Amino acid sequence: MKTQKFTAPTMKEALAKVKEALGEDALIIKSEKVKSDGVLGFSRQEVIEVTAARPEEVKADLHSGPEFAETLQETLSKPPVQEIPERESMDLSNLNSEVKRLREDLMDIGKFIKYNNLPNMPRELVRVWETMGESGINKEWATDLAQDALVRLGAEELISAPAVENYLISKLSTAVRPAPQLQLKRSTPFKVMLVGAPGAGKTTLIQKLASDPLGYAKRKIGLISLDTHRMAAIEQIRAFARIAGTPLEVVFQPEQAAAALSRLASCEVILIDTPGCSVGDSDRRALMKQFIDALDPDEVHLIQNSSVRDEDLIFACRLFRDLGITHLGFTRLDESLRQGYLLNVVKAAERPVAWLSKGQGFMGCLERFTTEHLRRWTALTAAANVASEQPRVAEALKK
Repeated sequence: MKTQKFTAPTMKEALAKVKEALGEDALIIKSEKVKSDGVLGFSRQEVIEVTAARPEEVKADLHSGPEFAETLQETLSKPPVQEIPERESMDLSNLNSEVKRLREDLMDIGKFIKYNNLPNMPRELVRVWETMGESGINKEWATDLAQDALVRLGAEELISAPAVENYLISKLSTAVRPAPQLQLKRSTPFKVMLVGAPGAGKTTLIQKLASDPLGYAKRKIGLISLDTHRMAAIEQIRAFARIAGTPLEVVFQPEQAAAALSRLASCEVILIDTPGCSVGDSDRRALMKQFIDALDPDEVHLIQNSSVRDEDLIFACRLFRDLGITHLGFTRLDESLRQGYLLNVVKAAERPVAWLSKGQGFMGCLERFTTEHLRRWTALTAAANVASEQPRVAEALKK
């Protein structure tokens, strides 16, 4: 809520200032006596300070509150046109403050009841809920999933670990989706651009994608590097291209993009490396948007370091959304103790996950994200263990 403060020697003069600035219907939020600042700190006097806001501001702020608080606030937000006596103004201000505090307390109580009452649920459901929380999944999201399972599953399913876990994995997979496999049936190159913060591992991932058969190594690859700000990056990708026998184009300006694409027209896949773009560097993001418009990639992958806090990764997703991000990718998985945090990032970004990377090697360090990663990242493995045990048990019974 946007408020304004007005000071005057008397309440009458302060209210006159409020009406002049905010109109006759302005709501008095608070009024109190304060010490005014004199010249060089001397001759300080007591004045009246009134905090006020427009009625529409208050209404918007309280829109999500309990119904009775909204109704009460509507009544309080219509002060009489005539001047309000000082005592009544103070009482009205205090009452408004109490209503706001009451609304906040009720919201906190509601959250506590919703997100801390799960121990009364079936044992398997509580176990899975705790496991998801320990893996790093947001507590409120884990609770919503568990409560949904409680409503949807039958009594026999709720006491079955595989049934509970399979259901929750299926629900997780609706929010965290693997990217579909690339099917190339076209005459023009398929262009994949990697963007992200400095140090995210984009250049190394490009090299893995170009050399690992699990990536695009079976295709005719072309490389474009836009990372001209770091000399080491250019030398690194040039050395790789020379060893791998892969054509490389270094593009310094968006105007050079068309010519570079023309020289790589015979390739099946073009992988585009980009300079690191910090979340606070709006100029670099604007330049990146110009390159994207010029190169017109089929996919734009936001590559993120999995050892960074999920709050920071989510913030980056929101900033990079304007660049037309189509996929997510995570690097340095071997440096992250828990991967459940990454599911919070994917859910917030609302984009499918394509590539996962670990280590510095080019071969055997690349994975395509699948629903099986949901089990590993959330530690929901009971169902998978049961499935793996079934053949062994059946063989034992035959004997």
